[in-house]
Amino acid sequence: MTVRFFSVSWRSILWGTLLAALACPAAPAGARTIYGYEDSLGMLHTSSRKVNEFYKPLYEGNADHDAVMRALRQQDAMGGPPPRLPVAAMPADLGPIPERGERIMRLAEPYFGAPYRLGGDTASGIDCSGLTKAVFAKCGVDLPRQSRLQAGLGTPVGATELVPGDLLFFATDPNVGISHVGIYLGGGKMLHSSPRRGGVGVDRLAGTDYERWFVAARRLARAEPTLADGADRPSQTRRPAGRLN
Repeated sequence: MTVRFFSVSWRSILWGTLLAALACPAAPAGARTIYGYEDSLGMLHTSSRKVNEFYKPLYEGNADHDAVMRALRQQDAMGGPPPRLPVAAMPADLGPIPERGERIMRLAEPYFGAPYRLGGDTASGIDCSGLTKAVFAKCGVDLPRQSRLQAGLGTPVGATELVPGDLLFFATDPNVGISHVGIYLGGGKMLHSSPRRGGVGVDRLAGTDYERWFVAARRLARAEPTLADGADRPSQTRRPAGRLN
């Protein structure tokens, strides 16, 4: 499947571009209308033009995160393309997360319980691509801030070949682009930050909407030394509470 990586989404949003478009002082003759919609995964797609029938006018002039949220509901810009069948079966729930996945969990531990926050990259609020960037930074890998750019790194991996540490990418509309990114933990589970679950946590893949919207996985060889040797392992591991829905 060919996926065009140029969408801006609820979690994998081009935050700087959006702020530039929304937060600049409004000018009577030059203000731009921002169009968008929230899709079935809770992702926000935005554009300075009406890309298709799902995009509705959200805002014109100054806006912040909360204002965009209100505009989505006021304009009834929810829904998007109808659900589609899975393009590839994701690994079923295989029981406990393996040790390699637990290493990833330890790297992400400071962010467990962090709420989802559009454009956020700290423990006080973080979005999906902010989380992947933060976790892989601890592996010595500097990821781009946008998920559409993260999807161009590493080597492609099939759904049946996933190992803990692979990046998983999702799109509700493959003709628009990547909507979401998470990290495969093994055991058929994914670590991610999602507005659906309220922030950072772990979700199953098989039989869920994530399986339906999965489009690609990438493996980053540069992260392998940290993930493989367990150098991050503390003497006692505190397992974050409430991490699996």
